[in-house]
Amino acid sequence: MESAYLGVYPFLTDEEFEDLFGEKVLKAMAVLSCPQEHCGACDLDIDCPFYSRKLDRCGIHPYKPVHCRLWHCYDCGPGGLVKQIRELTGIFSDHMGPERQARKIKNALERGDLSAHEAGKKFLRLIEQFRNSH
Repeated sequence: MESAYLGVYPFLTDEEFEDLFGEKVLKAMAVLSCPQEHCGACDLDIDCPFYSRKLDRCGIHPYKPVHCRLWHCYDCGPGGLVKQIRELTGIFSDHMGPERQARKIKNALERGDLSAHEAGKKFLRLIEQFRNSH
């Protein structure tokens, strides 16, 4: 991995992801087309600490984790390709940054102690602090 991204990994902006993984990976991922784009099923499948059905999208959308960018459900494309990509994501799945703090925010949102707007702000602040401290 390029050293420029070690400080902010695994939370990359679209531009950072493209720069790190290159055009070939982006083209391969373009083959995948989810029939229910943004349905949240993939986020629930990996038990993402930054996603709740109470949010209208990923809680840290501007810094979507590498693992999440690569993960797709089997409805998204050829089964063999999805399986290979899922195996690749295993490399990244153990690197979800401040997961414990994120789960506290998610749990408060799920209990109704935080609004979706408040939770979204807290998620983003958490990731920005993570990126700035590494």
